Amino acid sequence: MQSQLETAQQQQANLRAQVSELEQSRSQLQSEWETANQERSQYYTQLQEMQSQLETAQQQQTNLTAQVSELEHQLANFDREKLQLSTQLSEIPAQSLTGDGEIATPAAESEEIAPSTFQAQISNSLELVVCQQGQGNYTTINEALQNAAPNTRIYVNPGLYLESLILDKSVEIIGKIEAGSIVIQSTNSNCLKMQTASALVRGLTLNATGNYYAVDIREGELVIEDSDITSADYSVVGICGHNAASVMRRCQIHDGIWNGIFMSDSAQLTVEDSDIFGNGTVGIGVGLGGKLIVHRCRITGNGSEAIALYKDAIAKVADCDLTGNSGGAWRLVDNGYVEGKNNQE
Repeated sequence: MQSQLETAQQQQANLRAQVSELEQSRSQLQSEWETANQERSQYYTQLQEMQSQLETAQQQQTNLTAQVSELEHQLANFDREKLQLSTQLSEIPAQSLTGDGEIATPAAESEEIAPSTFQAQISNSLELVVCQQGQGNYTTINEALQNAAPNTRIYVNPGLYLESLILDKSVEIIGKIEAGSIVIQSTNSNCLKMQTASALVRGLTLNATGNYYAVDIREGELVIEDSDITSADYSVVGICGHNAASVMRRCQIHDGIWNGIFMSDSAQLTVEDSDIFGNGTVGIGVGLGGKLIVHRCRITGNGSEAIALYKDAIAKVADCDLTGNSGGAWRLVDNGYVEGKNNQE
């Protein structure tokens, strides 16, 4: 029994030693677990930082993509403006006026310009009415245009019409100005784009708030009467192409960032009894063989000349007020020719 007691005591001592070792191991494991938790916390913090950096990078990429898109849009606009302004960059000295206020004739003979007698021929029997309050055939002008037969007259009641109109058939659009203003406002396109043989517009306010002509004429003969036309971020009226012509009577063309009217590529224009003012560069710029007739107009307060003629452009200007423009009354460059009579300069 003594021997068994000693053996039991020895086993008890061994067990105590093993318990002590296990406690030491547990303490070591506890320490390692705490260290692992700390490292995991650090890794989690680093992961959050990396996630935040990734989100920032993605946002920067989105911003860069938007900036690239905006730059591409600006480049496209610049290309359009470069085409418009290319004829205005010549450094050839302007031709001078003679002592009696007439324009000196160049060596080459000028081409005769016949005054426009164009009138839109529309049958009065085809009529539609546009009224935003529903007291007509349609509530928008575009609806009326889409459903109008050729040679229809469209009467428009007062209101603000957020529309861009494409004239692709011979029509008349007549604003009922005796009842109030008819405002056509467009941001993403022209207010009025001509794509037919002939049309007439009367009594409208055309306001382009984006980087576009308020009126863009590339073909056909468009008569515009008794209208107020402006463009916040471009030239106001553009007439380009040998098939493009226009007659403008009793209109106000003003506050374009570039020209009041720009015409080129053998386009033809007659302007009568109109005011052209407050534009950033010239009142009327004519290039590349354009043909211009101006009678009884006030072309004043523009950022450059009243009228500029480039590259074989021809103009007849009579009985006009051409005073108060920053660059004077005329600029004639590269065989531009004008016949002036009874003008105030």
